[in-house]
Amino acid sequence: MICVLHVVDETCDETAFQVLEVLCSRQSDEHFRHTVCSISGPRAATARAYLSTRVHNADRRLSRHVNWSPRLADIARESKADIVHAWGIEAAGACIARLGGTPLVLTQLDPGPTRDVARWLRSFPRDAAVVAGSQVISSRMTAAGILPERIVVIRGPVDFKAITQARSGESRDWLVGAGSPVVVLSGPASRAGGQYYGVWAAAIVRQILPDIRVILPYASRESERLLRFVRGIRMPSLLSVPSRPVTWAQLVSAADVFMIPALDETCTESVGWAMAAGVPVVGSAVRSVAELIADRSNGLLARPGVSRALAAKLLTALEDADLRRRIAEVARGQAYEVFGVRQFVDNYARLYDNVRSGKPAGVGIHDSAMVA
Repeated sequence: MICVLHVVDETCDETAFQVLEVLCSRQSDEHFRHTVCSISGPRAATARAYLSTRVHNADRRLSRHVNWSPRLADIARESKADIVHAWGIEAAGACIARLGGTPLVLTQLDPGPTRDVARWLRSFPRDAAVVAGSQVISSRMTAAGILPERIVVIRGPVDFKAITQARSGESRDWLVGAGSPVVVLSGPASRAGGQYYGVWAAAIVRQILPDIRVILPYASRESERLLRFVRGIRMPSLLSVPSRPVTWAQLVSAADVFMIPALDETCTESVGWAMAAGVPVVGSAVRSVAELIADRSNGLLARPGVSRALAAKLLTALEDADLRRRIAEVARGQAYEVFGVRQFVDNYARLYDNVRSGKPAGVGIHDSAMVA
């Protein structure tokens, strides 16, 4: 049996926890045992909302010269960890400091801080295998000096069964109540995520479709700013931020359109959920989104940071029924090939085996988005 200790830090968001939940729940058999701990107290509370696995506390302690987690070594010893899997560069640093002899894996889903992450990785006294959520992250890591054989791209996962179950529930009712159509934005919101332009686009479309509603998942400082913004333009009912934990399965089951209006490269895990649910994707034509979405083939793309262009694409997705049906069918078929849970779990199993045996991280693993 391979025992994996997952270590999360304050950068681990709700999407990452949902990825981790699938890995822990679907790979827990006679071959794997998973333990989760958090070096951030606030993140531990969020993790418990999304993980069925117990989350141990290993709070990080800070001083002028030392950044360490005193409980981490105890948890690793108690769990008999064969591999430590960091979800964030701070978590990776804590693992290096306290668990020096245990093979290390780092998952990086957000392209934004990739170069800073690579700089930290180069400073570590030993190598770590890096799981990239997109080719953008992989290429940025390589350009920043991380050896290609240490990097592997693993897509997904999307739980199709969870989407079906969410649709049989009442997700749409409790998320938005009355109102149609419903647009779900990528989240949590940030300046680079471009959700401001997505909200503006919806406000423009509201002049034609006055009942349109926008759901912005996962609270952040930017989401607070956007709530103030819609009040300022006297459209307070346009935007809502769910006040309780919500999964991407629930979100896409409530959506008529999914929008990812990023200004810069962004995490695209949520795009797979929309594709699998047959929800049309409207996105910015940044590379990370364009890895998955081709304009008028399996989604609609617009120039980043141009609200009117996004509004035009959004209105097309809502009003052109034939195009909406065609791109949704193409996207759904691709989602089965790219984001399947079984493939995701198997790829991580191969990665763990490669790391333990000293092989390059990517042996036997192929980016499903590039070969689909």
